[in-house]
Amino acid sequence: MMIPILKASNLSKVFGSGHTEVKAVDNVSLSIKAGELVLVMGPSGSGKTTLLSMLGSLLKPSQGNIEIEGINVTELKESDLPNIRALKIGFIFQTFNLLDALTVEENILFPSQLRPEGRVGVKNRANRLIEKLGLAHRRNAFPSTLSGGEKQRVAIARALINEPKLILADEPTGNLDSQTGQEVMMILHDIARDEGYAVIMVTHDPRVEDIADRILWLEDGQLHDRKSEKHSWVKDPVCGMHVDEWTANLVSQYKGKKYYFCSKRCHERFENNQESYVV
Repeated sequence: MMIPILKASNLSKVFGSGHTEVKAVDNVSLSIKAGELVLVMGPSGSGKTTLLSMLGSLLKPSQGNIEIEGINVTELKESDLPNIRALKIGFIFQTFNLLDALTVEENILFPSQLRPEGRVGVKNRANRLIEKLGLAHRRNAFPSTLSGGEKQRVAIARALINEPKLILADEPTGNLDSQTGQEVMMILHDIARDEGYAVIMVTHDPRVEDIADRILWLEDGQLHDRKSEKHSWVKDPVCGMHVDEWTANLVSQYKGKKYYFCSKRCHERFENNQESYVV
């Protein structure tokens, strides 16, 4: 039986104590196999980033276990975690997190410093990634000269350079236009399918649903499998963010029509000045 790339059991994360206690993630379990692209979706403040941070060994759970390729990372010493993050996990961020002083090629090679063979040993792999992601003509360019799509492709190549089997992507299309965002999503989809990676993507982007193997919905810190449910996406009239009508708990009715909101802040703004937000 194939061991899952990632297995999380009964994860919880609590911040604060007493009357200030907040349970950001509440008893979450999930398992991801090689070749899967799994979405974690949910409203703002639902615990998505907290969950991703725990899965990436950036944040210690209050309880529960996380196994990556059979290694229980929650039992490791803090001093052992940098190697896990560098060699077992690839991170892709909404804000790209490229180093401005390094070229495209240097940014991609940067994480390889932690490999035993160093940068020299992965140079051929870097070349293949640069070609595959259409960055050959930008190899020596600096991040300040790149488009958003090019920056995200560099970030993807950097995440893959050490050949980790687990890829964690936090809103990877959030700063991209529609067409470029679609291209990035398909790159991640093909990577999971063709190269046997397990990709977990946290996103608000409803377009990603069509290419996902599974959709997990996180709300109030709890995870639900939404594969069998049909999303009905509507726009928050205040900020324009997509909101899932099926689970939205901030709703107003104005002149016979319902309006749905991503946050209490947007809801309050609408209630205070409804006319300005209704077309």
